[in-house]
Amino acid sequence: MNFFIKQNSTLPLLKYPLDYELMENYGINNEMFDDIAVTFSMINLDNGVYEIANVPAGHGFDEHSGEFVLTYRFKLSDTKKPGLYTGEFKLDFLEEKDCGKVTIPTDDTILIKIGDSITKTSVF
Repeated sequence: MNFFIKQNSTLPLLKYPLDYELMENYGINNEMFDDIAVTFSMINLDNGVYEIANVPAGHGFDEHSGEFVLTYRFKLSDTKKPGLYTGEFKLDFLEEKDCGKVTIPTDDTILIKIGDSITKTSVF
């Protein structure tokens, strides 16, 4: 998956769909989303340094696609350096009978490009 955002931006929201095949392969069911911790990490591909490390992220159900989605809203500090990055979500299922962890994507990468911007604004 490729994702593009401009330098010094917080939108668009990064959304990663959890298709039913992936959920079935990992034994993930709808009820497991009631007690879950989702985090997001992003690594700079040039130097291997984490720009974002295990920061809380979101999840929800997309009515339009009919799939669960993982989401991350970038902060201004996340997008201050243009470049190429790779990102991933970590899902920690916390319910006693269904506890476990999975890293998403499992067989793909989220390639994130932060593009140069010639403008920078601040809101007071």
